[in-house]
Parts: sequence; structure tokens; C-alpha cells
Amino acid sequence: MMLALLADLLTLGIAIAISPLTIVAVILMATSGKGRTNGTAFILGCYLFAIVLVGGLVALGRGAGTDDADSGPNLFVDGVEIVLGIVLLVMAVLQWRKRSDHSTPKWMASLDSMNVVKAFTLGVLISGPLSPKDLPLLVAAGGRISQSALPVEQIVAVILVFGVIGVAAAAIPWLISVVSPTKVEVRLTGLRTWLVTNHAVIMTVLFIILGFKLIGSGVADLVR
Repeated sequence: MMLALLADLLTLGIAIAISPLTIVAVILMATSGKGRTNGTAFILGCYLFAIVLVGGLVALGRGAGTDDADSGPNLFVDGVEIVLGIVLLVMAVLQWRKRSDHSTPKWMASLDSMNVVKAFTLGVLISGPLSPKDLPLLVAAGGRISQSALPVEQIVAVILVFGVIGVAAAAIPWLISVVSPTKVEVRLTGLRTWLVTNHAVIMTVLFIILGFKLIGSGVADLVR
């Protein structure tokens, strides 16, 4: 059951992990020589926000009875999932209209002067409150987990593993900065440029795929 739930959440976790600007932020920290300190704090901020938000939503959902397949709260979660899917499809259209904008966000210019606390705070903000993609996905994941009838210890394990999946892509440039700090610039500069240039297109594709997935999952639960 736990593995089945993780498999169901895998698409959402991978979609959260594929966040071009988050990855670029870690690359910039790594290439400025702050990958080990600020990069660690940044990723930790992303991870903690994800598991705390999802954990809180799961606790609220299970307290309301979403783990009962025939309950009103369960149907509400499915409805929310459908709405989030529609929102993502709308965001896909908006992102596509921005595909010609290849500028780097202004907040990235301040990464070199950030301390550990600010890097951690940025990780918290960029993984949810300031992310038009990740926040709906975290909410959807919380709703999906809350519907499971797994025991509490397995639910906690699922949330922790889901959080790891969500930061996996950003952890790769951080790991390179730790293992091979002298070659960070050579290995990551090209990737950083490509991600910034193609950010809007990548996000458009993700929004379309995830939008239809959430709508499909919500509808399937409602009609079964």
C-alpha cells in the first residue's frame, strides 16, 4: 500500500523537482563558491517547507475524515484536485505567452551576497509561496496522501520520501559543488543558460501534463 501511494505521487514529486529557477538558483550558489553552505540551507528550506505543508494538510484532511472513501471531505479533496488541474492548464497558457522572455529574475542577482539564513528563507519561499507550480502540486499531494488509509508511521514515511523526490533535481548541482568544487563552473554554466532560456517552455509542458493528470485523477476518484 505504501509503495502504491508513492507510485501515485511520483509524477507530482518529479514535477516539483523539475523547477528550472530553483535549479538555477542552486547552480548560481554553487558557481559562486557558496554551494556547500548557502546551497545546503536553500535545499533544506525547500525540503522543510514541502514536508511541513504536506504534513499539515494530511493531518487536517485525516482529521476531517478524508481517509473514508465515501465521506464528504474525500469528495471535496477530489473536487479541489480537479480545480487545481484547471488552474495549471490556465497557467500553461500564461507561461506560453512568456516564452520569448529569457531574462533572469531580479532576485537571482542578490544570491552572491546572501547569507545562510537568507538562503534558507529563499528556499522556503521559492518552494511554495512564490511558486505558481509547486504550491498547487503540494496541495494536491497533501490531499492525495490524506485519502490513504495507511497507518500514521507509513504516512509520515511517505511524506518524508515525497519531500526528497521534490528536491532531487536541485540537489544534483549542490552535490557536484560538494564532490567536485573545482569543476562546478565548467559543468553547470551551460545547464544554467539552457534552463533560463527555456524556462517558459519547460513550465508550459509541465503545466499541461500535470493539469490533465490532476483533472483525470480527481474525475476517476469521483466516478468510481
